[in-house]
Amino acid sequence: MPPKYACCALVSGGKDGVLAAMTVDARDDAEVVCFANLCPLDATTEELDSHCFQTVAHACVDALGECAGKPLFRRRIRGRSKRLALEYGSGEDGDEVEDLRALLRAVTRAAPEVNSVCSGAILSDYQRLRVEAVCADLGLTSLAPLWRVPQREVLRRVRDEGVDARLVKVAAMGLNPATHLGASIVDASEELCRIEDEYGSYCAGEGGEFETLVVDCPMFVRGRLALTKTRAVKTSDDAFAPSGHLVVDAFEVVLKDNADSIEPGRVMWVEDECESVDARAASDASPSTSDGAFSALDDERVGVEGVECVLRPTLTASSILMCVSVSAEGAASHEACADAIFRYARARVVERLGAAAAALAWPRVAMTHVYLDDMSQFARVNAVYSKHMPAVAPSARACVATRFHDDVKVQIDCVFVLDARAERKSLHVQSLSSWAPACIGPYGQCVRASGLAHVAGQIGMEPTTLDLVPGVDAQLQRATRSAAAVADVVGAPLGARALAVTLYTNAAHDDAHARSDIDAHPSRVMLRALRRECARGDRLFSWSPLVTQLVVADLPKNAVGEIVPTLLVDDGPSGERGYVDDDDSLVGESRAGEPLPDDHGVRSRSVLRASRFARCVVSAPRSDRPIDVIIAAASRNVAARLDEAHLRLDDDDDIALAVRLYHASSAFEDAVASRRALASRLRLDLNAPALDVVAVPVLACGLDDDLDAAFVLDAYACRPERARD
Repeated sequence: MPPKYACCALVSGGKDGVLAAMTVDARDDAEVVCFANLCPLDATTEELDSHCFQTVAHACVDALGECAGKPLFRRRIRGRSKRLALEYGSGEDGDEVEDLRALLRAVTRAAPEVNSVCSGAILSDYQRLRVEAVCADLGLTSLAPLWRVPQREVLRRVRDEGVDARLVKVAAMGLNPATHLGASIVDASEELCRIEDEYGSYCAGEGGEFETLVVDCPMFVRGRLALTKTRAVKTSDDAFAPSGHLVVDAFEVVLKDNADSIEPGRVMWVEDECESVDARAASDASPSTSDGAFSALDDERVGVEGVECVLRPTLTASSILMCVSVSAEGAASHEACADAIFRYARARVVERLGAAAAALAWPRVAMTHVYLDDMSQFARVNAVYSKHMPAVAPSARACVATRFHDDVKVQIDCVFVLDARAERKSLHVQSLSSWAPACIGPYGQCVRASGLAHVAGQIGMEPTTLDLVPGVDAQLQRATRSAAAVADVVGAPLGARALAVTLYTNAAHDDAHARSDIDAHPSRVMLRALRRECARGDRLFSWSPLVTQLVVADLPKNAVGEIVPTLLVDDGPSGERGYVDDDDSLVGESRAGEPLPDDHGVRSRSVLRASRFARCVVSAPRSDRPIDVIIAAASRNVAARLDEAHLRLDDDDDIALAVRLYHASSAFEDAVASRRALASRLRLDLNAPALDVVAVPVLACGLDDDLDAAFVLDAYACRPERARD
């Protein structure tokens, strides 16, 4: 049976990379199948000014494969340390990390069984994050067996596991090129620990104090290195910390007793040019089949895990904003459905943005909604989510379980901010504190973009422990306080800047409150908690936030409720970047207080700023009238609210418009047909040929304190952000 991890070991010749490779190779479920190394473009250069890679004594690295009997892939470094920020993200042309990407891509082509990479990272987040970024891009697992191992423990392992490593560079107080270069690190370990105690350096060299070359170890089953001609080169005469390195002019491989039975590892040079970021995005993209129209798409059937998965896609798009929503059903697992959804969504984004911009697609997500048929599957779906969504500056996210029609298992939608002028900022705090719950995973507490702040769904967890607060009322109040804490940090206080709020309540907790006492229902309790929190601000709204109430089957941790606010930031949507407009009177509520003629009980409300943005909600009652009649009335209400805001699409084709439909599970006999009927009617009333509707089934829905609607429409429209003079 093949090992779980067929590993490529990154090596520079030093002790850390070799010790890491030995540690991985000793595992029952792993095997190091090859080595990989980066070296200077100019073979006569001993040491590069690199923030990531050791190159001293690189001439000896060819012998590692011969000594260990494993293939060795090598590449000459063309790039430089270009992006110096801690996070590396999606890559940067001309950076030395792109040489690592090219090297590992070549390894996977030549050795397709390789599925993981190990490195000798101990303390350096800079190095570790870069290896992880490349591995994530190539679909490889990053193994770092020495990560956070104490420095003296590393030295002990070097000694106890028989690693003969020689000092080939020194650059620290207490070390001298004349006396220490060429010395065994085992022999020097006591002195290295003394120097650490005296000067505060790292005894294992993690702070750049020294570098090593392994000449023998148990992994070298075929031979060992003999350094036959060396010379010390001093690079600094600093009186306190002189530095220098060892040049190996000649060496040989001394064969061991069983060398005849082991083939020497072949050295393979990777000389192709680095693929650019744009070209990489193009190669990853699916072929474009778009005809340019983003209307309702046909269901697609894809094979995953050997079974069929039906994808039901929805896209709404302009040059400003794009929402990709996909539901998946069939016999496939939840993980397979989620993976198919993300791959499908990426393909559609590539069609919209073009292959050149595809690498920027996921980092442009502002908000993600994940809907499951079973909350017990959350961990599995989250694992797939983590593979697709960026760990750096991730989107905000809300996750609930609901009851789907047919056999739908997973539905995911992502709101992409496409406007290139729109600045996007992600708040992603992963540390436990008393502030607000940490986000452990690839989602953030909030994303600010295009004048809005999208806050992740907050449940009633105690921030210091991430445990649910006991008691229904206390839990709902804690969720609201957490949302308020996030809003304060992003500069859009909940009590002054909430544009719209979605309140989810868990149907599993309905029985805990007397149904005869409607005020005790969790939805009412959460609404009161929201209103109290809003009243805590220095000033109240000059408008009332739009509140959508939804009852769902379950929430994370079986929480009672979840609050998801959307906030106005700075000058708001379509405003000037960096400009803060404190005049809330410029944002108004809908002027249409009277129902529209022939509305059949449909109600609507909006918050708007004329000619810039509008957010409106429409509630349709349960009725004996044909559903098409109710849909037509709801569509007319959306059109009326956009008319008030001067945001009709027939006046400006660049207006972004996104519509979300929440419908009670029992209200629509055919949810898919009803969604398409609504989209068709909206396209007619709004003159929007490309409009579609994101549809979400819930157990009950309504506006404010109403939970008896057949469906609720939530529509958002805005113009592009204005560039400041």
